[in-house]
Amino acid sequence: MFSYLIDYDLKLSLPRPEIDGPLLFEQIETSRDSLAAYLPWVATTLTADDEINFLNTTLKLFGARTALHLTIYQADAPVGMISLNTIDTLVRHKADIGYWLTIPERGKGIMHKSIEALADIAFHDYDLNKLTINAAVANRASNAVAEKAGFHLDGTLRQDDQRADGTFLDVNTYSLLRSEWA
Repeated sequence: MFSYLIDYDLKLSLPRPEIDGPLLFEQIETSRDSLAAYLPWVATTLTADDEINFLNTTLKLFGARTALHLTIYQADAPVGMISLNTIDTLVRHKADIGYWLTIPERGKGIMHKSIEALADIAFHDYDLNKLTINAAVANRASNAVAEKAGFHLDGTLRQDDQRADGTFLDVNTYSLLRSEWA
């Protein structure tokens, strides 16, 4: 199993659907309202089997080199996920980053460290030139994560993301170039 050790008790790993699926689903349940405010997939993740099926799909995308979804482990327990989405290694050499973290683990620097690790993977292993993060304007925590990781605010896209309830959100778009990466 692919695993990227960040520090002594924090790592990123390819998901193990049958093992991680039920555990991640429990984490989604504990943070459902908070996650659902900004992530539309939460509304359709209603059972552990839904999460297992999603994780199986992510492994196929990894095999096709079009996405990389990694489970975030804190002290050997899954606490969230981070991903490179829409990986383009042929023309634009860029990808979008997505992430979520369970409520009890927020504010501990876990996502900041995870984004730095994922950027290292993206720039070195995938030879990408640009990473982007889209964060709802109202999601202060997600915006703070992007800024703390050194991403540049490129602008705000009006009504660019739709919530599960059908309303639209304005989204800040951040980017990080390989030349800006330490």
